[in-house]
Amino acid sequence: MVTLAEGSYRDKVQGGWLGKLIGAALGIPLDGQKRSHELGPAQLQRLPAGYPPAIPSVDFQLVWLRALHCLGPQLTSDDLIAAGLRHITYADWEYAYAVSNFRRDLRPPLSGVFDNPFRTALGALARADLWGLVAPGDPRRAAEYARQDAMLDHSGPGVEAAAVVAAMVSAAFAETDPARLIEIALGLIPKDSRVARAMRDVARWHGELANWPRTREMLLRSHGSEEVRDSAVAAGLVALALLHERGDLRRTLLTAANCGWSTAATCAAAGAIAGVIAGAASFPAEWREAVRGEVRSGWGVVGMGPPVPAEVLAEQIAEMGILVISAECAGRVQLAQEPPEEAPTLTAPDGSGLVRQFAMGPYVVAFRRAPLEVHVDYDGRPTIGYDVPRRLTIGVTNRGGRTMELTARISAPDGFVVETNADRIALPEGGSVSFAATITAPGEQGRIGSANPCTLFLSVEESAEVTVPICLVGEALWYAAGPYGDFEEMHAPEQPGFLSGETPLGGEGWRRLSAAEPAVNLVAGMEGEPGTYYLATDYWLPRARRGRLRAGCNDGVKVWLNGQEVFSQHEHRPPSPTSADEFEVELWEGWNRLMVKLAQCSPRRLLSIALKDLDGHLLVEATNTQPRSGSASASA
Repeated sequence: MVTLAEGSYRDKVQGGWLGKLIGAALGIPLDGQKRSHELGPAQLQRLPAGYPPAIPSVDFQLVWLRALHCLGPQLTSDDLIAAGLRHITYADWEYAYAVSNFRRDLRPPLSGVFDNPFRTALGALARADLWGLVAPGDPRRAAEYARQDAMLDHSGPGVEAAAVVAAMVSAAFAETDPARLIEIALGLIPKDSRVARAMRDVARWHGELANWPRTREMLLRSHGSEEVRDSAVAAGLVALALLHERGDLRRTLLTAANCGWSTAATCAAAGAIAGVIAGAASFPAEWREAVRGEVRSGWGVVGMGPPVPAEVLAEQIAEMGILVISAECAGRVQLAQEPPEEAPTLTAPDGSGLVRQFAMGPYVVAFRRAPLEVHVDYDGRPTIGYDVPRRLTIGVTNRGGRTMELTARISAPDGFVVETNADRIALPEGGSVSFAATITAPGEQGRIGSANPCTLFLSVEESAEVTVPICLVGEALWYAAGPYGDFEEMHAPEQPGFLSGETPLGGEGWRRLSAAEPAVNLVAGMEGEPGTYYLATDYWLPRARRGRLRAGCNDGVKVWLNGQEVFSQHEHRPPSPTSADEFEVELWEGWNRLMVKLAQCSPRRLLSIALKDLDGHLLVEATNTQPRSGSASASA
């Protein structure tokens, strides 16, 4: 049991919150610069103008804090989704792709992993400190909160890094040794994950070298990626700053900034952890004065009311934390009016249950339908294409107090064929059973939509049926031709009829390509020798509008829309989500023919395509899951 004096708890929340804001202010001017820096103590003598800065990660935390106040400590993923859709309008990075998944009825963890090119980025890490502040001394509960949050718009390292940061913030209320904080946090995620391996290597190298530039170099060499916002690298840099400076706040912030890369997030996370260790009472006077500034939300937040002074916001976080301790941390953490006689110590929590949840992966969705616990395994992708059976595995566990007899059935859209091997199943108390279901959309005459809702019905003997939603996103229907010769030459597919949409796709020389994740890489499964390829699809829109087309490619690309060339570039780039261009396009009501000419010199092929509105939000209503009808204005 961890016993915290209430006054000390409030002071450490202030310290963590102020440390985060100071770290962000220091890191924002350097953010995205991959080189190391040589900042000195003078950089921390006074904070940049406009402190506290408007930070997207803080915007999310303001919204989550309001959800906690309104709904209580047991808030769910659906609560966070509703709060985000109500208040957050940002159309950048991973959250924008998650919102498009919400609109297609995908819920976490599918919303974070599916068709999201930034799913392993650090957006969730950057906002995870809130969960450690409201669950002090209970790193497992803090990590559970952070995982629930991160799965909205991330997967894999993006979720694991958030859980680790939240756990370290939480543990810092009772522990001061950074090595111990890292050890406790890593016990809550799979030990073979990229995040765990990166942080353990940093700890080992730092112990051997005690030289942060050299350790940084080894981290980037062994675990780096082409994406500057990579979560595993960010977690490793946070660990390095804490270890090298032994949690000292000033020096930790400077080292985090000097490491470069994603400094807006890494400096803020390191500042939150070191700030909790230090407590606000130990902050210099100029920093404590700065906390009186107002925290203003950014342009992407609506309906949140007037700005709030940072110190008032910290008090609100502490008040929420007192409720969380009572409701969620009972038996592990308690608050006292007076400081305990001995300093609080923290026993490493049993993280086996949380590790198992991580190990299930992002394509298994869990539901609790008392007395049943249901898992739907989407077998690697929540999509469906024409004529290809989609196999799902349904797992059911009896959490009731007696043996029961179970029946199951699945409904699907008209024209879909469903097959299951589930008859009447005897399910003993505590027992589990799994069965397979296959769903097929036969033939191009079928109608696969952007979202294809199915429902699993489960009944226990004479009880009323319970339902579990199953959503299969329609795979994008593309056609590919090639390889042809030189990219700069004109080849057969560049006929006016193909470019404009007058000539149907799928004739001689074209092969159908069912793209599960076109915003990530629609040529991921396309094989062939190097050369020039053409890819084409027909989008249907309910109304004409101007929009933006995001085209990502690691080589040359030329794009036509409705017969007009709208973009062209030819340069070699890393196969990274950031290797993309956006440009405005004019979209017609009804059918729109999009054709892409692709140069592929490298065996690593990348072509990502996403349609957005002028504000940057993905156009979910633009669909290309069905073959084009004969009329250019025909409705899908």
